[in-house]
Amino acid sequence: MKKLVFGTFILLSTHLFSQNISLQDCESQFLKNNLYLLANHFNIDAAQAQVLQAKTWDNPNIGIEFNAWTPNGEKKYFNIGSAGEKSAYIQQLIHIGGQRKNQINIAKSNAKLAELDFSILMQDLKQQLRNSFFTIYFDNQSISQIDKQLASLKTLIDNYSIQEKKGNVSLKDLIRLQNIYLGLKTNRSDLMNEIIDNKKTLEVLISDGKNQEVVPTPTKEELDLYKKPISNNVDDLQKMALQNRPDLQKAVKTIEANTWNLKLQKSLAIPDVTFGATYDQSGGAFSNQSNLTIGIPLPLWNTNKGNIKTAKAQVSQAEVQKKTQEVEVSSQVKSAYLKYLEQKSNYELVNSSIPTDLEIVFNGVYANFLKRNISMLEFTDFLESYNSSVLSLNQISKSYINSCEEINHSTASKLF
Repeated sequence: MKKLVFGTFILLSTHLFSQNISLQDCESQFLKNNLYLLANHFNIDAAQAQVLQAKTWDNPNIGIEFNAWTPNGEKKYFNIGSAGEKSAYIQQLIHIGGQRKNQINIAKSNAKLAELDFSILMQDLKQQLRNSFFTIYFDNQSISQIDKQLASLKTLIDNYSIQEKKGNVSLKDLIRLQNIYLGLKTNRSDLMNEIIDNKKTLEVLISDGKNQEVVPTPTKEELDLYKKPISNNVDDLQKMALQNRPDLQKAVKTIEANTWNLKLQKSLAIPDVTFGATYDQSGGAFSNQSNLTIGIPLPLWNTNKGNIKTAKAQVSQAEVQKKTQEVEVSSQVKSAYLKYLEQKSNYELVNSSIPTDLEIVFNGVYANFLKRNISMLEFTDFLESYNSSVLSLNQISKSYINSCEEINHSTASKLF
């Protein structure tokens, strides 16, 4: 009775703390809960704040001057009355040559770069999420098939163990069954390790802090999306990638930002102007004298040549990097497309009659073995072949969908 209650508790606990989740729900939780995205989004906020900062004028300078000691006449401290001396000034720095405009445009470019970094991160994490999702799903399918085989084999092994002790069957036949059983246990262990690693990745990506185990369960509609072949050729896909990829957009925006920086450095070679006004009670040529001031530094030693040269080099570097990235992206798309074609031809086997035929033949072979119509050697050879085929079919499905996701990622498009 205690065992029954304990077993029931375990089943209920597993049910309560696990959650079947579709791909759509998984992605919804990812967009809502992912901490990487939430943290990275602050970079956008910070970059946009710098746009506001770049638009802000420099603060004016204000100062006063007053007499500390009168050396003759009354000889007193702080003589700032009507017969004393005090003065004041106010100054405002004015950037000319388009400096302020260039700084604003650099800040706007940097804000766009932050947004593109966010898009790149989201694109990479979404591919990681989908790969982990479907890897877990198909590995679970393989585990389910293995568990059925293990249960059947366990029954056979238990019966053969009893009969071997009675001398009705040979030890060699028992060992054949045990070897297959151990091989399946090894396969199961390898698959479970992969599932555990991918679950860790998936739960980190969609975690909401509840520590709830998720069980990837794509809907039929979500699986059917991958059955539809793409009509685009590799040239179309490469054009799509060159237009949509956020990393390429970032390369273009980097050139723009560096070009604005070059303009800024050239404008910084133009001296700033300082306008101001002063008041002097009795220290000037007249009493209560008011003056206007203008100041400009003389560009004798520093004409910002070094920074201008550096900015030019950065523009040239960004242009070369963009061309290099375009070549890399085109190569990635081509590679992803070739992988897709290869996996697609394999995936057609999954949608053929092979899986059904395998199941029918297995049931027939198993039934005939129990009736002693086939030998142990024939049965174990078939079991090894059958289990290998079942695992291969799930591996083919997993590899095919991952190749589809690589097409999606390399073109930054939703083709599946």
